[in-house]
Amino acid sequence: MPLQRAGGIAAIVCALTYLFGFVLFIGLIEPPTDSSDVAHLHLLIAQRDTFFVGFIVIGIVFSLSLLLLNQSLLSVYKNVCPHVARYNSTLGNIWAMFVLASTFIFLTSLPFLANYAIANEENAVVVLKSVEIVVDALGGGIELLGAIWVLFISYMGIKRGLFAKLLHGLGVIVGVAGILTLFTGLSFLSDISLFEAATAIFGLGQIVWFVLLGINLIRHHEEGAH
Repeated sequence: MPLQRAGGIAAIVCALTYLFGFVLFIGLIEPPTDSSDVAHLHLLIAQRDTFFVGFIVIGIVFSLSLLLLNQSLLSVYKNVCPHVARYNSTLGNIWAMFVLASTFIFLTSLPFLANYAIANEENAVVVLKSVEIVVDALGGGIELLGAIWVLFISYMGIKRGLFAKLLHGLGVIVGVAGILTLFTGLSFLSDISLFEAATAIFGLGQIVWFVLLGINLIRHHEEGAH
């Protein structure tokens, strides 16, 4: 399969993994009525297999698809913006590795937490909070890497007139929202709704952006084949 077409399919798969994650973790898994850390631990253990499969999709499937998409984009842009394209390809690979690392940490923590909670529930809660901090730091609490990656793709596309303007306009919005997640931890910004919503804007916006990117890559391949 030609690389650009494969990259287009990979982009759509990335979008589907995002959509799967939103549906599963927000729509299907009901949060406990008790918002305590202990209740969260109990939910995680009770739904252990669901969380395990869910993270395989949103972490491993997403990352491997992202790596393929990244290769495809490099093949498109390396001749028009060689230095930016190579830098951005490296950035995308690092992003994929961060998501993979956070996923592996979470997956390996599940059986440990399930067994440890039986022996010492209080300490298991502490371990869970520690795991969540690491997973969040690597896998999505700060969306800076993905945001810059999207912005550079938009910059190269606008500069060279590649792909649809709608794609790159949305990419700028998504990229800026992702960069804002870097600053959500600042106390004086914590009450500003825009900063609180930045992660959701980045995630939801990327679903549409990945689909549009996939369609544009497939069309670009088909036009080049004629």
